[in-house]
Order: sequence, then structure tokens, then C-alpha cells
Amino acid sequence: MAVPLTEKGLQLLGVLWMEVVLSFCFISLRLYTRKFIGGAPGVDDYLLILSWALMTAFAACISRSVSYGMGTHASVLTVADNSHGILWLLIGQFIIAVAMGISKCAVAVFLLRIVNQTWHKILLYFWILTILILSFLLAIAVFAQCTPVQSIWDPTVEGTCTLSLTVIAKVMCSWSAAMDFFLAGFPWVVIWGLNMKQKEKITICVSLSLGVIAGVCDAVSDSVMWTMSELCVTVICVTIPALRPLYNRMTGGSSTGGPYQNYDFDNQKSGAGAGAGEYNLKSLKRGNKEATHYDVEVTRGGIDNDTDSDTCILAPPTADDLKDGGIQRHREVTVTYEDGMSATSSKQHV
Repeated sequence: MAVPLTEKGLQLLGVLWMEVVLSFCFISLRLYTRKFIGGAPGVDDYLLILSWALMTAFAACISRSVSYGMGTHASVLTVADNSHGILWLLIGQFIIAVAMGISKCAVAVFLLRIVNQTWHKILLYFWILTILILSFLLAIAVFAQCTPVQSIWDPTVEGTCTLSLTVIAKVMCSWSAAMDFFLAGFPWVVIWGLNMKQKEKITICVSLSLGVIAGVCDAVSDSVMWTMSELCVTVICVTIPALRPLYNRMTGGSSTGGPYQNYDFDNQKSGAGAGAGEYNLKSLKRGNKEATHYDVEVTRGGIDNDTDSDTCILAPPTADDLKDGGIQRHREVTVTYEDGMSATSSKQHV
């Protein structure tokens, strides 16, 4: 029998579903950026989608538990309502334990894109393996802590509890927090030695280090609301760095779509500069000499949407990237000029 919702129950549901919607918005923007700006979705994107699906399932389970009186004092509930509420809460705990491990793996897999040293990869795979083991151990312990299992949620059934769910949960949360802090500091070690502008290094490292917020949530995660908040923060923090190409395009930071305009010389307009085009270099008279007339065409190769270093770093690697390893940046400039009857074309890779 459904129990009237209390103020505490309504607050809990409001926070949970708000975080579900917020995470959905960030993941949707991430997928849009991946598909239309920064390449194609990768393994980390699919792990985030799975994490969000588990978040939604967790929120649904807690909603069901609230309908049976979660957030209401047990003294005013019937035994049946109390049992059903605890059962749905346990199912939710099972789901969220798995979701926590998968979301952390998404962060580590995301960082695997930008490393090329073996020991970097070994460290990340170590964290992935250990967090998955702990998360599934915690999920199993939810229903394996007592025998018979029905005694966990039904007070009328006697049972014996051999596992301490509290101890396992504390170990999991502590390790999860340690992983968050490690993943927040790891980009500084990997990216700082790259041949990039210092401003770009700082921007990318700071955006990748936002996961430290999730570590703080892990440290204080002692309730359903905080557990869901920690998962939501993890999803958002790992999504923000991947949105930099989208931000650059929207703000005109892209070198192919920036707010640069060509000036009007001799009433000839050439339009907005996009890094490519034809330019007419007219003859200039100096005394009795006249400079040669050239028609110069400048084109750019490489990626279609140049959002500077972060496009290459934050986009899924191509087959060539995986073959050579690490971060690669290529820029092709083609200059074609005509002098009389002859034409010459040259290309330079930067």
C-alpha cells in the first residue's frame, strides 16, 4: 500500500531526478560534440551512457521505496510497507554500487586516450581493475550479507549476517575517493611535458582535474542523496573537458570559425577569413620598377574543424594515432602561385 509522501521524501526525489536530468544534458552535449565536432563516440562515452542508465534505474528504485514510506519513521509504517521499502532500497544500492565503478572507469578510459607511456597505462588499468572489483563486491554484498537473504528486508524472517556491508562500503568509498584524487592529478603529469602552449596545458589540466570535486563527495558520502550526487559530479566532471571543442566553436575560438575579417583593399572584399582562400597580390610600382604579379592560393589540410590542441587530445584516436601512439598534431599549408606561363605548388607540414 502506497504511503503519502513526506516533505523529506519529496526533497529526496527532487534532488535525485534533478541530477538524472542534469547528467543527461551533459552526456547529450558530450555525444553531440563527439559526433559532429570531435570525431566519434568512444568507449568512455558508452560507459557514461551506461552509468546514466544505472543512475536512472537507481532513482526509480528510490522513488518506489519512497512510495512505501522511505523518509518516514518506521513506527508509523506497517510491516509490509517497511519491508517493501527496504527491498527497493537494497535493489537501488546494488545498482548504484555498480554504477560507481563504471563511472570511475569512464574517467580512466578517457585519460587512456592521452597517454603513450607503458607505466601510465599500467597505472590506469590498475585503478580500473581494482575499482571494478570493489564495486561488484559491494553490489554482491548487498544481498549476500545475511542468510537467508529475505531476512535482510523482512523483519519477520530470522537470519544470520556474516558480512558487514558498512565495512565494505567504507572501503569502497575510500578507494573511490583516492581514485578521484589520483585521476585529478594525473593529467598534470601526462600533459605538462607535451609540446604545447602553457595556457593550453593549464586549461586542459584544470578541466581534467575537476574530478577532485567527486573525491570530496566520496569522502562525505553517507546517504542516498550524497551517493547519487557523487555519481552525478563524476559524470559532469569527466564530460566538461570533452566539451571544449563545442565551447570553442560557440565562442569563435576555432581557427576555422574565428571572428577574423579581411580588410578591404582597393574596394576588393574577400569575406571572412577561414584560414583558406585566394589572395591577389597586385603589382607595386617603385620608380621605374614594377613588382611581379602573383595569384596566390592558400589552402589548409588536416582536420576540418580546428579547435587547436584540445580537438586532437580530447577526440577519439584514429587508426593512425593508435598505430604511432600518443598525441599528434599536423597542419598542412599549400601555397600555389603563378608566374607568367609556369605554375608552382608547394606543401609544408607543420
